[in-house]
Amino acid sequence: MRKFLLASVAVVGLAGSTFALNAFAASGDTPAMAQMQRMQERHAVMLDAHLAAMKAGLKLTDEQAKYWPAFESAIRDAETARADRWRQARERMAQGEPPSPIERMTIMSEHLQKTAEQLKAVADAGKPLYDSLTDAQKHDFGPLMRDLRLRGRR
Repeated sequence: MRKFLLASVAVVGLAGSTFALNAFAASGDTPAMAQMQRMQERHAVMLDAHLAAMKAGLKLTDEQAKYWPAFESAIRDAETARADRWRQARERMAQGEPPSPIERMTIMSEHLQKTAEQLKAVADAGKPLYDSLTDAQKHDFGPLMRDLRLRGRR
């Protein structure tokens, strides 16, 4: 059952990343707003599916389940912030003039800093959950989290 769950999560992740790559490759330029809206909606659906698969795969007890909402909320907040940064990047590209190399480095450093802060928030929210898991659940947590993290980023 666990292999089937992990395989299902992997297939869903690959399908989501393929959809995003095909959307950009087909247009050769920034996708239209309607297409971007569909991609964002699909991204939200995929996140819901991955979180549900992760929770089901861990088979949390009632005691452990009380730590899940904070962990899930931190992941959703990080994904929302990532989507906002992506939207801001598209808006900068639509303005026409590319940023200077110095501006590009500044943008990149800000992006890395925000990503680090969000990763820390997810780790902090996930620590109580992880600490409450059995050794078998901890063994499954890593691959399930990796599948969630890699979703749409290949």
